[in-house]
Amino acid sequence: MAITNWATNITFQDRLTLHPRSIQELQEIVRGNDRVRVRGSAHCFNTIADTQEVAVVLDQMPDFLSIDADAKTATVGAGLNYAQIAEYLHAHGYAIHNLASLPHISIAGAVATGTHGSGIKNGPLHTAIRAVDLMGPDGEIRRLTRGVDDEFFAAIVSAGLAGIALSFTLDIEPTFEIMQSVYGQLPRATFGANIIEILSSAYSVSFFTTWGNDGAGDLWVKSKTLPPAEVFGAKARTEKAHPIFGVDPDACTEQFAVPGPWHLRLPHFRIDATPSAGNELQSEFFVDSKNASKAFAAMESISHNFGDLLLVTEVRSMAADDHWLSPAYGRETVALHCTWKNDAGVPALVALIEAALAPFEFRAHTGKLFNVKSDHFRTVVPKFDDFVGYVKRVDPSGKFQNGFTRDLFGFLE
Repeated sequence: MAITNWATNITFQDRLTLHPRSIQELQEIVRGNDRVRVRGSAHCFNTIADTQEVAVVLDQMPDFLSIDADAKTATVGAGLNYAQIAEYLHAHGYAIHNLASLPHISIAGAVATGTHGSGIKNGPLHTAIRAVDLMGPDGEIRRLTRGVDDEFFAAIVSAGLAGIALSFTLDIEPTFEIMQSVYGQLPRATFGANIIEILSSAYSVSFFTTWGNDGAGDLWVKSKTLPPAEVFGAKARTEKAHPIFGVDPDACTEQFAVPGPWHLRLPHFRIDATPSAGNELQSEFFVDSKNASKAFAAMESISHNFGDLLLVTEVRSMAADDHWLSPAYGRETVALHCTWKNDAGVPALVALIEAALAPFEFRAHTGKLFNVKSDHFRTVVPKFDDFVGYVKRVDPSGKFQNGFTRDLFGFLE
């Protein structure tokens, strides 16, 4: 039976797909094979998780979660998804600062690709990590701790090249409540002219548009305090909304400013529901917040090309961080995300977006669709060459590489 990614646009070419049940079993796999590629929940839209050799999936590893209240940390297995982690933390009175749009993704895969969540004062998901246990190409395990180990900021957002993550220790805080409101028909011109003010107006803010002739979009506001009745003239919707206009909103988290636990409000989609459109493709590009208005206008200038292949564009933000391959490394960042129909014409439209955003030194989400090559990444990622050198030191034989990473980082066979 063919194994595909979540979107079904990639059929994996694994020679073997293994699901180890213990550290010892994983060590035997790593030590006994020349090429090993770890796969998370496969919520990726390119071949980053593919291999023609041995694929390892950590979903059968022991599910361990523990809390150290004195240290204000939680330690979680790398194969767990954010829904499992969030429910456990909340049940024990704790939270993490941020979550992605959908909670179904594995923590290992999410942080390896720089998946981020939202909030201009909130760092991406990986910024909650205080320590990681990594298995190297020799099967040995090393612990890296923020503020202690120099390689820490190279090893977390690493496209799986720093080693196989076994567990993460996360910063936690007391659980908190969030309320969510959706404001309809916010003019795109108004949003574009006030993009940073609007994205800074609450704990987490997202703007959705199809670039249609109505000239407007929906603003999703997640706030710790009672949200306003309107935002720049846009009024709160009285019917539940879905990010993709016209789709049944039953899968979405509670709206109408009803307070609820952080993990049931920060994602757009419920833990127990199928997220987004399901059969879709995604692309996402990141720009410095100081260029956000111009980048948004550049997207609009080419949006007439998208036709019916675009399902929706989402705009959100994140705080700067220190992780070398992070989309927010060294700069407060605005993300321009597109959800597309699963169609062969999408890569050409992604290329149009890349050309429009090139003046703004965009970075691409490595787990989603993009066309730019390693020379572009080298230009826009300040620590690119340092990262390549780091990977060559910790995995000199290239055991954890695949075709995607060799092309992206310029590694040789």
